[in-house]
Amino acid sequence: MTEEKCRQIMEYNSNIEFNLVIEGPTTAEPNYYEMNAKDLILNRSGRAKVDRGLGSIVPNWSIGDTLTKSKGNSIVILKKKKPILGTRIFVSEWTCNGSFINGEPL
Repeated sequence: MTEEKCRQIMEYNSNIEFNLVIEGPTTAEPNYYEMNAKDLILNRSGRAKVDRGLGSIVPNWSIGDTLTKSKGNSIVILKKKKPILGTRIFVSEWTCNGSFINGEPL
């Protein structure tokens, strides 16, 4: 990936914001993951799409979990309804050098 392409992706990712509770199964599309979710900001349910670049924690998602991402960064936080192996919070970050979950490279 070129430095310019990385800058463009980082800029795109930094403008995304969401705060969702997963209500239904996730399906994988070519460029995004789609699921039934409740938007906690708008207080309504519907279909939500999460860019695949930001969705590196997909294997850890379950119904009832909360996904949040603030503007200005490429960090997605997954709060588990029920812990996995004692872990309740997963932090995923996309960078030009790869994706990381809880600081560990994928």
